Amino acid sequence: MQAKLCNLIFVGIFVFGIANGIPLKSNDEEEARQFIENASKSLYAFHDRMAEDTLESETEKLSSIFNAIDTILSKTDAMIDIIRNASLLDQTEFKDKELNYALKKLKKMGDLAVLGGERIFSTLAAKSNLESLSSNKDIEGYKNDSIKLAYFPDIQKIFATSNDPEEMKYYWNAWREKNDKWTMSNFLILVNSIKDAANFTGISGYEFWMRDFNMTQMHKVMEQIEPFYRQLHAFIRHQLNKKYGYSVINPKGLIPDHLFQQVLAQTWTNGSILDEIFPHKHLPQYTEILIKNNFDTLKLFKMADKFYESIGFDPIPQSYWGSRLKMKSTKDEGDCKATILALTSKVFMNYCHKMDFRTFLQAHGYMAQIHMAMEKPHLPAYYADSYNLEYAIGETVILSASSQKYLAKVGIVPSPEFSEVVFMNRLLRQSIHAMLNIPVYYVHTKVMAELFEGKFEMIELNKKYWEYMDKYVGVGPPGDREGNSFDFPFKFYLDLNENHQARKFMSEVLSYQFYMKLCSIADQYSKERLQNCDFSENKDAGDAIKKMIKLGSSKPMREVLATLLSEDPKLNGESLLTYYFPAYNWLTENNQENNVKVGWTHSDKKIDNVKLPEEGNK
Repeated sequence: MQAKLCNLIFVGIFVFGIANGIPLKSNDEEEARQFIENASKSLYAFHDRMAEDTLESETEKLSSIFNAIDTILSKTDAMIDIIRNASLLDQTEFKDKELNYALKKLKKMGDLAVLGGERIFSTLAAKSNLESLSSNKDIEGYKNDSIKLAYFPDIQKIFATSNDPEEMKYYWNAWREKNDKWTMSNFLILVNSIKDAANFTGISGYEFWMRDFNMTQMHKVMEQIEPFYRQLHAFIRHQLNKKYGYSVINPKGLIPDHLFQQVLAQTWTNGSILDEIFPHKHLPQYTEILIKNNFDTLKLFKMADKFYESIGFDPIPQSYWGSRLKMKSTKDEGDCKATILALTSKVFMNYCHKMDFRTFLQAHGYMAQIHMAMEKPHLPAYYADSYNLEYAIGETVILSASSQKYLAKVGIVPSPEFSEVVFMNRLLRQSIHAMLNIPVYYVHTKVMAELFEGKFEMIELNKKYWEYMDKYVGVGPPGDREGNSFDFPFKFYLDLNENHQARKFMSEVLSYQFYMKLCSIADQYSKERLQNCDFSENKDAGDAIKKMIKLGSSKPMREVLATLLSEDPKLNGESLLTYYFPAYNWLTENNQENNVKVGWTHSDKKIDNVKLPEEGNK
């Protein structure tokens, strides 16, 4: 592996040398055009080589691959040269608006790589440390200190199966108590690096953090979905109260976070809070059907590829399967994620062995990243970013692929229609997954955005986190939180430097907007049964996606979205509400019949300010 890294470092220096050279004249438009053209070629060549060398590498650990790539990028210091030269160009002297826009995009490409040298190494180490916290087997078992567990997947599996609130409360606390100082130390390194990288590129920490995400639009969505969320929250709290009693959960108060996590983990399993009304066993057992029909993991991914081909995308070249798109050689545990490099049309994906219905759906989402990358070879590197829309498109395709109509079309189920009971069973579980996660994504994004805006100090971070969890999610901690507490869940730290939580929020919301529009294009829009629209085999739907994705980020995000969402090219929660309207009606009636309080009283738990490590006070 070390030899491979050295080779890559040499290649990086050689490739990026194209973009460097003699100092640029700050007001020469023609020289500026030549500069950004060379910079684009350099970036593409380097990304292609990264994919090639990752392809050749025998390592199967996602963290090893990406840490190696990031380290190589930083060691070359070439990105810094490109950003510095772009910054030296005096855009006020340029009359060409497109040139100015291209330079602005190029300056933002550096991300944390602009820190360079040892600084980026320590930053990436901190990022890796935070992401590895969930996989360290260092938590003593509940009432059994002879075993050591990792939060993921070990403790997560316990949340998915346990009905003991004390057991879940123990693990919720134990993981945080084990990692509080280590978490805060690495978090501080990452936050300070983001601030310094923003300063280097001449933008605010808030702008650097939010990128093209829009906090105002996110807040509007939260207002739109609030009535639905409050009904769902009331129903969940009522079911938990019936299950565990008043001593565990107040029927008018917040949902303790350990029980909130249990509800999420048990959404699609036996024993969830829905089972009393809609038993899990009455749902179609899709995984069993897939196994019975001799599906394997490769077949699931090729079926996903066929979906994109059916709407007009070119099929993945046959030579890619088993080479550029290949199965990991190691045994997968837990929720194994695919490793994907799709920075250019020379894509690479390492996917997991797991063969179940969730993998079937994930495959349809993952293949969006592959297909969208292959649609943009005409774009310069600084426009290849598509505002993360490939993730929203993937979620959109998952909505279509999960419809009963599509499942019947591909031979997984015999009938293209659900019974009413199965329909509501499934829709309520879907709504728990979507509607409980969206407000959490919002809180995670909001608290970080306000930290970078300087609206509060670092020592107030945990207090502010629980204030917003109370206000927007109706969730509180299991008990008082002392000054050494730092309570973000493990998923918060994944791709923290890229504001992954805002991306998840945007992708989740936009996917329903895209889905409703594509269903309309495919002449399958039905307000009563939007859930059973399947736009596969519709070339017009595919053309609409391609028209949008081919723009990359060559236009402002609003203009890119307008190619598909012409009536309202921004985040909007109305499509979510349309999709889940039958569930909203059912929840409202059920809550009224059971005289369930909607809304919540605020927490009486004490939340102390954070005690920063010594490094944070320097």
